[in-house]
Amino acid sequence: MRQADAVASLVRGAHPELTVEIKIVSTTGDRDVRPFRAIPGKGLFTTEVEREVMEGRADIAVHSAKDLTADIASRGLLVCVPRRASAHDVVIGGEGPSGEQSLGSLPEGAVVGTSSIRRRALVAEARADLEIVDLRGNIDTRLAKVARGDVDVAILAAAGLERLAPEDPISSRPLDPSWWVPAAGQGALAVEARAGSGMEELFAGLSDASTWAEIDCERAFSSRLEGGCTVPVGCLARASEGHLVATGFVGSPDGSTGLRDRVSGPMSEASTLGLELAEAILAAGGEDILDDLRAEQSDEDAAGDG
Repeated sequence: MRQADAVASLVRGAHPELTVEIKIVSTTGDRDVRPFRAIPGKGLFTTEVEREVMEGRADIAVHSAKDLTADIASRGLLVCVPRRASAHDVVIGGEGPSGEQSLGSLPEGAVVGTSSIRRRALVAEARADLEIVDLRGNIDTRLAKVARGDVDVAILAAAGLERLAPEDPISSRPLDPSWWVPAAGQGALAVEARAGSGMEELFAGLSDASTWAEIDCERAFSSRLEGGCTVPVGCLARASEGHLVATGFVGSPDGSTGLRDRVSGPMSEASTLGLELAEAILAAGGEDILDDLRAEQSDEDAAGDG
C-alpha cells in the first residue's frame, strides 16, 4: 500500500486533474506462508496484480522491482521506474554489550530470521555457526518476533523499513552492499501497464533515468542467472554521471561458496553490462552452483511425485 501510495502521489503531482484509485489485490506470496523455496512457480507477489492490468480491471500495476520475474506478461510494458530508495539490507536486533549491532557481534548459535534464500546463503557464508530460520510475514510481524526474542536478529530490506516507519526510526545496522549484495531491483518500484493503453504517455517524464538503468542492468544479470526466490543471486548497479558500476553475487545455499564480480561502463549499455557480469560469474564457477541447484530441485520434484 505504501508503494502504491508513492506512485499515486507521483501521478497526482504530475496530473492533478486525474482521480487515482488504489485497488488491493491478494497474491500467492501474501496467502502462502510457506518458505519461498517451497512454493512452486514464479511471480509470487506479481502475477495476480499483473493479471488485473492485462484483463482490463486496472490501468497500472505497482510492483517491487525485485519481485518482477525476468519476463513480464506478453502484453505488459514497464512505463515508469521512480527514483530508488535504499537498496541495502539491514540487521535488526542483536546489540552486543558495547551497543554494536552486527552479525559479527552475535554469540555462537544465535538465531537469524530471514525469508530469503540469498540472505540465508550470505549469513551462512559469513557465520557458519549461526542458526538460520524462516521468517515470513509483514514488517510489523517480523519486528515483533525480534522484540519477543523468537529470533536474535532479522535481516530486512532497508527500503521496507523506511517506507513503513519513516518517522519512527528502528535501530538497525546496514550491511555493506559491496559484499552483502542486495537482490536485483531491491529498493526500486516498477510500474507496469498494458501495451497500447496510453499509460506510457501518461508516465512520460516521471521515471528516474539513473534508477531505470540500474534496474535494466540488474534484471539482465538476474535473468541470465535464472534468479528468483529459490536461487541465491544478488546484483546492485549504481549509476552516476552517465556511468554504471555493477556488483553481482551467486552463492551456494549452504554458504560454502560465494562468487562476486564487478563491471563498469556507460549507463547507456546497462543491459549489456548486466549480461557481461553474469557471464563472468558463470565462468568463475556460477554454472556449477546453478547445476547443483537444478539437480537438487529435480530430486525434490521426483520425491514429491513419488
